[in-house]
This record gives sequence, C-alpha cells and structure tokens, in this order.
Amino acid sequence: WGSVRSTAADKHEQIERLRSVLAGGKIAAGDASQGRVLFDKTCSTCHVLYGQGKIVGPDLTGSNRHNLTYLLENIVDPSASVGKDFHTTALLLSSGQAISGVVLEKTDQTLRLRTQTDEVTVDLDDVEEMVDQNLSLMPDGLLTQLTDDEIGDLFAYLQSTAQVPLPQK
Repeated sequence: WGSVRSTAADKHEQIERLRSVLAGGKIAAGDASQGRVLFDKTCSTCHVLYGQGKIVGPDLTGSNRHNLTYLLENIVDPSASVGKDFHTTALLLSSGQAISGVVLEKTDQTLRLRTQTDEVTVDLDDVEEMVDQNLSLMPDGLLTQLTDDEIGDLFAYLQSTAQVPLPQK
C-alpha cells in the first residue's frame, strides 16, 4: 500500500493557518491563470495536471483536488502518506555517488530509478547500499516560498475543473 505517518505539530499549524486563509476567500479571489504559471514553475516538473507536466509523482488530474484538506495535507507534509509506487529509494554506489529516486524497474542486473530530474539505470553490481526511505521525492516547504495571494492563485488552479489559459502577456 505504502506508508503513513503522523504529521508534526508545526505542519498541522501551517495546514490550519492555510486552511483558514484559503477558505476565507483566497481561493475564490485567486487568479487560476496565474496559478497555472505557479504550477508550471513549481509542480509540473513532477506532476501532471490536465495532460501537462511530468509523471515523477502522481497525476493530479483525477485526484481529490476539490478537498482543501486533502490538498493542504499532501502539499505541506508530502511524506506523511506515500503510495508504494512513489517511495524514495536511496542508493550508495561503489563510486561514492548517492542517488535517490523512485524505483521504476528492477531486474537481476539493473535498477531503473526516476529522480527529480531524470531517469537513471544503475548496474546492481555497483550498488553498495540500497535503502527504502518511505519518503516522497516532493520536498517539504513548497508553499513557504509563496505569498498568501500566490497560494490562493495556485489553489484556484488546482481546484479548477478544466485547463485554464495562461495569462495574457
């Protein structure tokens, strides 16, 4: 199934603060087109929405995006609940190089991983240590880089029911 752990108190506080701000009108006042720009910049390197982006993490198009609590919990604390197909595995290679990614395929000779930036195939003979970390590749703190207005824009886009146009230049 995957792994589930409890969320730390500081992250619960952040979730509750954002829930209050967003439910208080920031989503309704948000600009979904600007939210799409933020999604493309921040999220689309790992997630697909409306057929655009990369599948490192789950495709968000069919997820429970209209549930504010679901979105906040998964964005603020992405490693609290990680599906088995999205666990991070850390490798230490005989060369001293460390690689972390999601295992896509394992054969008797090789291991193919999807990292945050690309796909890597490693010869198992070169692996000194392999540890399943039960973590998401999605980093914590993504929303801390954004203002409340930008978060409102992003959530307006995430909760949209169809692809929105990019803003006019």
